[in-house]
Amino acid sequence: MDALSRIQQLGMPRRNNELWTFFPVSKIPTPEFPDACACAEDFSSENDFAALLPIASNARTLERSIADGDSEMALLKCNNDFGRTVLNIGKNAKASFEILDNKVMHALDAERFDLHVGEGADVEIFFANPANDLPLRFRHFNIEQAAGSNVRFSSIERGNGISRVSLDCHLRGAGAHFEIRTLNILDGTSESHHRLHIYHDSPETTSVQFSRNLLDGSSRASYDGSVVVGNGCTKAYSSQLVNTILLSEDSSVSVKPVLKIYHDDVECTHGNTVGELDADQMFYLVSRGIPPEKAKMMLISSFARELFYPLPDSPAKKRLLQILQ
Repeated sequence: MDALSRIQQLGMPRRNNELWTFFPVSKIPTPEFPDACACAEDFSSENDFAALLPIASNARTLERSIADGDSEMALLKCNNDFGRTVLNIGKNAKASFEILDNKVMHALDAERFDLHVGEGADVEIFFANPANDLPLRFRHFNIEQAAGSNVRFSSIERGNGISRVSLDCHLRGAGAHFEIRTLNILDGTSESHHRLHIYHDSPETTSVQFSRNLLDGSSRASYDGSVVVGNGCTKAYSSQLVNTILLSEDSSVSVKPVLKIYHDDVECTHGNTVGELDADQMFYLVSRGIPPEKAKMMLISSFARELFYPLPDSPAKKRLLQILQ
């Protein structure tokens, strides 16, 4: 079944669909689709409207391949309302991809990224969106990892609109590792929503999810993260942690961790904290002569920057910390 037929079968997202539990689905405009889908791939098993939308809309596909053992840095940018990028990373290759924002104003902006990561490859993919007025943006990532591969996904999101990042990651070979670090800095009526499915399909695979939110005004954030550990996937490790600081009474966050474990010899954890700036830390700084507003900014900056310090020295870490300055 092609993407257009599948999206017509699914219909528009609804709140009773668990993939869209926290998202304001009433704000999604009904798209106009072409008469036929140009892509002949089979999408009969895809259930996410946002993952199908660019393909059903006949978005032009950008495909890049990195040969075995090669190294490459690249910028990825979609200049249309819909886009698709396919990245084929060879065995033991190294790659760094920064995703740039589409600056052209559209009512709905949707992108899909398919990453095929070879054995032993090391890949980082990141974006640090500057504040913009895109009203509604979807980004979907489908990641397939072979044995011993390492993928680091990092992002900073700001802006005045509504964004949704969805991600499906399949750890197909022993020793594969996936790590995601996301930071939302939101104000006004902006919203950011994350929906993740991470599948441990082989033994000795690891995944790390770490998300932080700084929410002011009447902004909203949500994090819907699922981890599935398959039968026979011994020594799998997974962790999920979401930290949120509410800077106003009207801001809010929703977090839904889901663990589906079909094997005993695994380690899977999840945690979630929500609160205000630490009063004791504020008192400590102010009592030493630091003005309250400066003390507040010091704590906010430390909270944000700490998220990315564990990253290896790389273009992603340099760019993300630069943005936070």
